[in-house]
Amino acid sequence: MSICLVVLQGPSASGKSTIQSRLGLPRIVTWTSRSPREGESDGVDYHFKSRSEMERLYELGQMLEMTEYHGNLYGTPLKLIEETVRDSEMKSMILDGAGSRKVKAMFRDNVLLIGIKASKEDCEKRLSLRGHGFEEIRTRLSSFDREIAELSHCDVILNNTDDNKGKIDMLTDFIREGLGK
Repeated sequence: MSICLVVLQGPSASGKSTIQSRLGLPRIVTWTSRSPREGESDGVDYHFKSRSEMERLYELGQMLEMTEYHGNLYGTPLKLIEETVRDSEMKSMILDGAGSRKVKAMFRDNVLLIGIKASKEDCEKRLSLRGHGFEEIRTRLSSFDREIAELSHCDVILNNTDDNKGKIDMLTDFIREGLGK
């Protein structure tokens, strides 16, 4: 078996999407019940589905994982992961701790879990620079300590602090080369 799925997890604004982009792997586009934000496209950013459709597929065992975050569902149809592993395609995705543990348990050696760690202050600053207000930042960082603790089951943990950018770029390049990309 070989790695064909790279899963990133970490707190809000830790740098998951930036590192995912830097790895240069095609993304598995997950599902959400929330409405698209300005500039988002269905099938590119997420597959925007109804809450009832996601709940129905979850009840039928057709969702690998599903979680509720700030009143919206986020999940991954099992079929997307099975196809990636079956076809030995190298892809990446972002999941929370529970989702990453589940995908690792099901597809063991085919999965590389990368935890993205950053200081709470760096995450807060990044969210502020994105234009989020105080309440939104507080809400998004309310699970920070739990999300940092959940990194303990990752295969690799990158400390993505603002002072560490050069090292993160180097490590990301190293991981990409090691994956043959």
